[in-house]
Amino acid sequence: MRTLFNDNQIYLDLTRRAIRFSFIPVLFIAPVMALSIPVESIYDYLLEVTRLYCVLIMASVTENLVNSKVIRIGIILAIINGVYDAITEILYIEQVISHRFPFADALIDEALLIAAYGCIIFGLFRHLSKVNKLSLTDNLTKCYTRTALKLLPRGSYQLFYFDLDKFKLINDTKGHNVGDKVLIIFARRLMRCCDNIGYAFRVGGDEFIAIIDTENAQDFIEIFTKACEVEGIEFSYGTAACESIHYDKAIAEADENLYEMKQFKSSNYPFNLNL
Repeated sequence: MRTLFNDNQIYLDLTRRAIRFSFIPVLFIAPVMALSIPVESIYDYLLEVTRLYCVLIMASVTENLVNSKVIRIGIILAIINGVYDAITEILYIEQVISHRFPFADALIDEALLIAAYGCIIFGLFRHLSKVNKLSLTDNLTKCYTRTALKLLPRGSYQLFYFDLDKFKLINDTKGHNVGDKVLIIFARRLMRCCDNIGYAFRVGGDEFIAIIDTENAQDFIEIFTKACEVEGIEFSYGTAACESIHYDKAIAEADENLYEMKQFKSSNYPFNLNL
């Protein structure tokens, strides 16, 4: 399978963008050099133009990667600030604008840049929060993924490891669309029963984990079992106490208990074939 994140392609795309916007430093620097236009400091002028050039490249890259109006506003403000900072290095423009309107100069020069940074930081925070949430949430069931286990606060929990009974049979006889609906309903009931007392995770095709506050564990499993009976969903489960952040050990223990329950059920299934 082709990768979507080939480093060579990324470097090539970045180089193309840098070349595309190379007219900016030429546009600002060439007339000043050719016409010997006096500037306050040639070094500051070159740095301001370079900063503007970098902001434009950043704007081009961000447009394809991040869909955020707040970040776009911040970058536009940064571009305006960069243009202003560059042209006010020219002595004539500085005297006409900066010296005559010091308050406006401060607003455009400093306040605008602060506003730009504020928008970009806030936009990136929202974007990264969204990306983080998506990466830690199962796309189908909306339960947490196994990766999210490391974010759980320390505490005393009871861990339940669930596995749907006859799920392969459902997929084989009724199709994967029906199987997906069963998973969604099961996950929805699991999350609702966890509510404010625990967390729900999908850790495999038809395998789920619930991590529940110890004092609510008994009520949880009773309510959840009844909820699944109403939906006609059968499942097996194993459970284990879980202290602090030792989830792997608890998962392994609960998985063993789950296997024992499934073995017991399979030994009785020949006498109960009501599917």
